[in-house]
Amino acid sequence: MKKRLAKRIILVFVLTVSAVLLYSAFSSKDALTVIHIKDSEKLHFTNKYDKDALLMIPAAYTNEDGTLQGEYRIDGKIYGTPSRKERISLHPTRGIVISGSWHSDNGFQQTVLVKNGRARMHKDSRKRIRRALCNKNSTGCVLMVVESSRPMTLSDFATELSKICYTAVNLDTGDFGYGWYGKMKFSRRAYYNRNRQTNWICIK
Repeated sequence: MKKRLAKRIILVFVLTVSAVLLYSAFSSKDALTVIHIKDSEKLHFTNKYDKDALLMIPAAYTNEDGTLQGEYRIDGKIYGTPSRKERISLHPTRGIVISGSWHSDNGFQQTVLVKNGRARMHKDSRKRIRRALCNKNSTGCVLMVVESSRPMTLSDFATELSKICYTAVNLDTGDFGYGWYGKMKFSRRAYYNRNRQTNWICIK
């Protein structure tokens, strides 16, 4: 009787551990939706909405009244007022460059999630659908847009992103955080107020 009970306990334990490992593997694998930007030259930063774009998503945060949180830079011209120490430059050959100064004529200020392959932790316990612009490695411009497949904290999202990219910056998924890539729609909870958004990442 005791031997049978012991065997059952061991079997339950083994099955439980196996289930946890399988869940961790699959939940991590399915945690992110990745869209690779194959031709980065077609990506441009703009303050004009383009209904014919293949991909059109907000970058820096825009308030409800149409004002900007921070600043962004398009074709060398700066809009808004700095609110963060770091600037995210969209460099044509280096990809995403995170620095205190601009390194290209286009870029924006946003929350940094991954820098030099390391995730940044944030004091944010809210779980939301998250989105980021990422650069795969440190040696070139290999961009991708990544969205969480389930609600996550910023720290959890950053941790997942650090497994697949070298740099990553948060993208706006608030009231104006919407977009698409072909037939794929982003930000299921957005209000689609495209007329108030001030700056976009666009792929033609």
